Amino acid sequence: MGFRDRIMQIPVVYELFAGGVARAELYPWLAKFVIDAKDGQSVLDVGCGTSTILKYLPSVHYVGIDHNPDYIEVSKETYGSRGEFIVGDVNDDQARGRGEFDRILLLGVLHHLSDDEVMRLVSHLARSLKVGGHVTTFDNAIVKGQHPLARLLARLDRGKYVRSPSEYRRLLETAFKIEEETVRHDLLRVPHTHVIFRAAAFTG
Repeated sequence: MGFRDRIMQIPVVYELFAGGVARAELYPWLAKFVIDAKDGQSVLDVGCGTSTILKYLPSVHYVGIDHNPDYIEVSKETYGSRGEFIVGDVNDDQARGRGEFDRILLLGVLHHLSDDEVMRLVSHLARSLKVGGHVTTFDNAIVKGQHPLARLLARLDRGKYVRSPSEYRRLLETAFKIEEETVRHDLLRVPHTHVIFRAAAFTG
């Protein structure tokens, strides 16, 4: 693990960076218009970090999983009984045996995983999604014609697998039916490109 990765493992640095570059409307927009969770629904947040999205969700049954115990400790201290917070790797079996979920979140996760890791993860998660529920993914992306700085930042990201939207879609479609794909260039205070997918389980 390089110096940059070690620094970003520190919760206060992680939160200062995320809060410093994200526009104020990012999390409220994700919560209201993309995730769209309702009171009483169950939400699994895989790679939850410090569970920032929970601040913007209604009264849900929230389970957050992250491999960094310091992030999980901050989540517990911040949100307490609002959720269940688990130390675990995104590709282990921590989500199994916890029932099915109305919403599954993969926010800033897929660009850290190889193709094989993504396919294994989404295969596991497809079995944890309720009928009528959906998965939300949110990742850096490389697209034709994007701002040069956005492309550079994508290349410099801690995640080694920043992809084009079509590459993310190909991997997600091994386990889910894509309902909506959105590319945004305006969610950070610096030029940056994100792709957001909402996907459902296959039926029939």
